[in-house]
Amino acid sequence: MAHAIKDIREKLDDISNDKETLDLEVHAIDEEGLPSRETDSCPPTIVVGREDDKKNIIQLLLNSNREANISVVPIVGMGGLGKTTLAQLVFDDDQVKAHFDIKAWVYVSLNFDVKVILGKMLRSIDRQIQAGSELDDLQAQLREKIRGKRFLFVLDDVWEETSHSWEALGKYLTIGALGSKVLVTTRSTKSETSTSIVKSYYLKGLSEEECWNLLVKKALPEGVPQDPQLQEIGKQILRKCHGVPLAVSTIAGVLVDSTDPSTQWPSFLQKGLSSVMRGEEDPIMSALQLSFNHLPSHMKHCFTYCKLFLKGFRFDIQTLVRLWVAQGYIESEDRGFDCFKTLWWRSFFQEVWVDELGIISTCRMHDLMHDLADSVAGEKIVRSSSLTILKNIPLKTRHLTISADDSDEPVDCGDGWGNISKVRTLICFKSLSNNELEQVLNNLLRVRVLIIAKRNPNFGEDSSVLDASTLPISFDKMMHLRYLALCCTEWKKLPNSITNLVNLQVLKLIDGKWLEELPRDTKKLVDLKHLELDPVCPAYLTHMPKGIGGLKFLRTLPVFAVGKRSNNGNHQRQGAGLDELKGLNALYGELTIKGLANADSPRQGCYVLKEKPHLQSLNLYLGSSDDKVDDVTFLSNRDEGILEMLQPTHSNLKKLRIHDVFEGAKLPIWLSGLTNLVEFVLKDCKRCEDLPPLHQMSSLRKLAIKNCPLLKGIDNDDDHDEWPRFHNLSYLRIRNCPSLIRLPTFPTVEGKLVLENVSLAPFSRTMKMRRGREGHSNEYACDTTNIHPLIPSSSTSVHPLSKLTKLTLKRVEDDLESISGPDLSSCLVSLQELKVQRCIQGKKLPSSLCSSVYLTEIFLSWCITIEYLPPLHELPSLRGLNVEYCFRLKGCWWKKKKKTAGNDDNDNHKDDGDDHYYNFDPLIQQDDEEMEEYWPRFPRLSRLQITGCPMLTLMPLFPTAEDNLTLVGTSSQALELTMKMKPVAAHHHFDSQQHSTTSATTTTTSTTTDAPSSSSSLPRTALVAPLSKLTHLKLWHIYDLESLPEEGLCHLSSLIDLEIHDCPKLATLPPAMRRLTSLQFLDIDNCALLTERCKQEDWPNISHVPCVLLNKEMVQDTGRVHP
Repeated sequence: MAHAIKDIREKLDDISNDKETLDLEVHAIDEEGLPSRETDSCPPTIVVGREDDKKNIIQLLLNSNREANISVVPIVGMGGLGKTTLAQLVFDDDQVKAHFDIKAWVYVSLNFDVKVILGKMLRSIDRQIQAGSELDDLQAQLREKIRGKRFLFVLDDVWEETSHSWEALGKYLTIGALGSKVLVTTRSTKSETSTSIVKSYYLKGLSEEECWNLLVKKALPEGVPQDPQLQEIGKQILRKCHGVPLAVSTIAGVLVDSTDPSTQWPSFLQKGLSSVMRGEEDPIMSALQLSFNHLPSHMKHCFTYCKLFLKGFRFDIQTLVRLWVAQGYIESEDRGFDCFKTLWWRSFFQEVWVDELGIISTCRMHDLMHDLADSVAGEKIVRSSSLTILKNIPLKTRHLTISADDSDEPVDCGDGWGNISKVRTLICFKSLSNNELEQVLNNLLRVRVLIIAKRNPNFGEDSSVLDASTLPISFDKMMHLRYLALCCTEWKKLPNSITNLVNLQVLKLIDGKWLEELPRDTKKLVDLKHLELDPVCPAYLTHMPKGIGGLKFLRTLPVFAVGKRSNNGNHQRQGAGLDELKGLNALYGELTIKGLANADSPRQGCYVLKEKPHLQSLNLYLGSSDDKVDDVTFLSNRDEGILEMLQPTHSNLKKLRIHDVFEGAKLPIWLSGLTNLVEFVLKDCKRCEDLPPLHQMSSLRKLAIKNCPLLKGIDNDDDHDEWPRFHNLSYLRIRNCPSLIRLPTFPTVEGKLVLENVSLAPFSRTMKMRRGREGHSNEYACDTTNIHPLIPSSSTSVHPLSKLTKLTLKRVEDDLESISGPDLSSCLVSLQELKVQRCIQGKKLPSSLCSSVYLTEIFLSWCITIEYLPPLHELPSLRGLNVEYCFRLKGCWWKKKKKTAGNDDNDNHKDDGDDHYYNFDPLIQQDDEEMEEYWPRFPRLSRLQITGCPMLTLMPLFPTAEDNLTLVGTSSQALELTMKMKPVAAHHHFDSQQHSTTSATTTTTSTTTDAPSSSSSLPRTALVAPLSKLTHLKLWHIYDLESLPEEGLCHLSSLIDLEIHDCPKLATLPPAMRRLTSLQFLDIDNCALLTERCKQEDWPNISHVPCVLLNKEMVQDTGRVHP
């Protein structure tokens, strides 16, 4: 190292001497001298696909901000997306010209000089004006021009990100009239001003069709080519542009000169977009290069490092930042995240995903940005799909990725490893034998990042062939290694030699589902910050190595397993005890503690989690110790004491889950202090009877309580003026808590509500909450901003559970009719999915439970006492209906028609307390046409499954079924009537029923015109045959099925699969089967009469089907495999 520094100093001395000898001068780079693309306000003649963007921007400009005289509208996007073009279109619009008194266009670029900008504004407003040379003169002249007038200033291509520069400019513009606007085009979302931002407008790329239209207009003056193959080639070329208009225009400039597109276009497709981006005048790379040149040096390194990964790769941002730190590009992870945010704000990254806790999680890089990284990195960063690259690594290469492919050729470089010793990053997604790995490791002397995995977009989806028992011990030589990621699929423990990597900062173990223990000397890794384990690791990890509590810099530790004490008399603990966790105060993110029952008896003041303010998620698994203890009091005191000594009282904790047989009778006191908790899960608490007042956690949004048989209530204080409620809860699941009757109301639940083996009293109580009280503020008034856009609401409040979309009731012992009534139907107005399972009380499903016009899925299972269903055919959005094992179910109810002169008072009806419903009996109908006209039918149902309902003989028809129709153990009557229906005008059946929905479904509105329609692409005059779109039909155990109506069978033109099992009376398949040309699979089983005829007389009717299965015997198979 000393010799290298001496050589560098000698070279610098030579350069200094040459400067003196040649009389050279040092000059700073003048940014004004950089290549410029100065713009004006004149829009281009050809623009495609920006009509909607233009309207949106104009709307933002014309809307006045009453809180400020001037407001800013930034248009944000990467280079080449057309931000300037969009601004030019808006600036030239007649509506904009009429709205603003003064307009000015200013091209800003890199040099945000307030004096220069003010001068350009003046000259744009008045071409004849003699602008002053001093800043004070300029601002005075400008203020005089804009005083009291509504103006629009466009600042094009702004790069400035500091607020003080914007403040220096903005103070001169506040004198304008109300509604004045500044339209900014920028590549950075951080280009903020101290003035009011209306809304940043993030510009997206063009669609594939818009790109094609732009290419046709610019490169094909004669119009779209007639050759379909040539059109497809052109569209494949455009897909490489990923919606960037500048790239499309560049390609158009090349293709416009094609004399023979049939040969030149395929050649261009093979060469790719990179063939256009090689010259110095390439506009695409020039635009992107400008963004790159404007980056600080360390950000340039961070950006180019992304070349190591393939296009389309979804980056895990934490992993990316840790790789940057390992290479020394940035000093710390905090600065690394700041670096990433800056690159994101400047449009180098996109599709950034933020998790539910607000943590930036993953992102992608636009393919053109990836091309830029590839261009600027050169040979310094290399990607290859072959291990042979290890034999001839380029001299300049420092970072290398070997991607996975189908070849696994062995590599033996002998002595030819020269350049690999200079590699600082090796990422290998190919299988390496131990011999190959040993050769590689022996020569990686300067490596800082080593990732060995078989396949993976994110370091760990597939497995590796590495064998821990024979793993090379060459880790000792890689003393500069900072980041190590290994696949360890079959490993139960890691080689201890890894602990010799004293500079290691990240140890990532991928797919280590069988891992039982960590290296015994893990404590030697004193610089270790992240010990990343696969999410399945906690299943088998038995203990942590002793001394792990000394790793003071450790930030990531997904699981801490408390080891058991031996039973051999000395009671020595296996591994680390819970007390070692106390010293790991740098931990952040998520932590799982398992085996808490193995912890020692709590000591006074030993609060192991109290000094860990960065933890956000905590999972606690009590487990059970090997001690055979039957003393309930002892077990209860032990578990209560263990939890109490954890003390995670900091405000950053967002998630808490307590699992696995908690023996205590009460939860720890510190739980009430977690005021910022967002999610709380409690499971398997056998003896808990009461929980602390969880409703006081104002941030709580998700609550799940499972398997707590003795739990009676939450908040055991009955001294309330009014019943307490959860204020922001959006998800609630209560399962197997039969004693729970005291629960705060939950009116804000909006995602999913699951009640299983629990009383319906809290649910009913929530339904009956009052919207307001005279002389008082509303008892229940929630935020209405996220309500379904089609659901009207009061300006001050909405009904409880009005935002709930999914409801599951399972094994509830209360009669379902106890929750019926107007309170229920006026609340569940947004419900989309309803599941009722194993509810054995009551004869009918309340109609108000199924009244939402947005209900799309209904699942009813094992409700053995239910005899009748509400009028489900009146639900305009219902697409899926599944009814299973409701043995007493007789039929569906529907609305009674208005009485006409021909009707008498002796209609066959069922008195159910809702006298406007009755049970329709087709046997009293004498006229077939009248029966078909009035027989109710589902308007949009596409999936229907009826299983194990032998008494179900009456139900609405289902002519729109298209995905799946399954009838098992039920009557064939509805199927036969449906198949006999005549083709009707599209949506005729829906239009006739659209406004017949019960008034209870829309109590919050006066009309139902906003209800979803069942319209499709078919014109209203088109005729639709029943079941014409059905693809899968299953008929099992239909004992009354004697025939398939021939006139209806021919309508099943889309049918692919037909299964008929255990239909003993079905004797023949009619000739209409021959018209089912789409049928691919026919399965007939245990139908004695039918099977014999299919082998003989009926074979011509089914011989066209590629696969025919009779009594489990494949009698015809032309190669098609049944799915």
